Amino acid sequence: MKYLFFLIVPFFLIQNLYAKNPIETPTFDEILKPIVGDKKYIFDDENIVLEVPNFADNPIQVPILVDAKKIKNAKQMILFADLNPIPIIVDMNLKELLPLISINIKVAQETPIRALVLDDKNIWHIGSKNIKSFGGGCSVASSASSGDDFAKLLGKTKIDLFSNDGIIRIKSSIFHPMETGLMFGNSAFYINKIVLKADDKNISEIKTYSAISENPRFIFETKTKAQNYKIEFFDIDGNQFSAQTK
Repeated sequence: MKYLFFLIVPFFLIQNLYAKNPIETPTFDEILKPIVGDKKYIFDDENIVLEVPNFADNPIQVPILVDAKKIKNAKQMILFADLNPIPIIVDMNLKELLPLISINIKVAQETPIRALVLDDKNIWHIGSKNIKSFGGGCSVASSASSGDDFAKLLGKTKIDLFSNDGIIRIKSSIFHPMETGLMFGNSAFYINKIVLKADDKNISEIKTYSAISENPRFIFETKTKAQNYKIEFFDIDGNQFSAQTK
């Protein structure tokens, strides 16, 4: 009987490792392969919670929450939308951040959202959730850049902290158009990097893309305790903006 057990367990592990994609799309493999390379991956909706609206009636502001804290010692987290013209949303070198993020994004049409989390054994965990929408959110000009106060408000940044059970929640927002450049006559103009610091020590570096909604708001979490937290934003035009706690 015990020999049968040792045969069955590896079988189920292999089955889990190559579990079927829960939402098939024609672009998924093309986006996934450059990310995972030769690393193994599993579809893991059990350990990755993805919260999205039942229907995204405003495709330029679609709230999503990813919580993968069940995956211990996670090293990296990447979000992408299969059917967006600019699929990658964020690429987080977690360092001392927990694998959690809340942001608003744009969607071009109904599309699956994927959250990829790399664990300490170099296995990618993939969470999937479908967003239903009429779409069009990726090719609309930003309203933030059309106001009279745009130059004065550009880069205005805010940061707030909340602490609960040893976890520090960092909420931050910035005034920025996050232009995709897909609208005729508009050039791409978006934040492409975020650096989070605790007492001047880098606790995470995050690559960001124009699929994030204009005037973005972010939620991150860390267990790193510090006297001062700082967030730095960099955009593709070379501008740098920051805010810090006092």
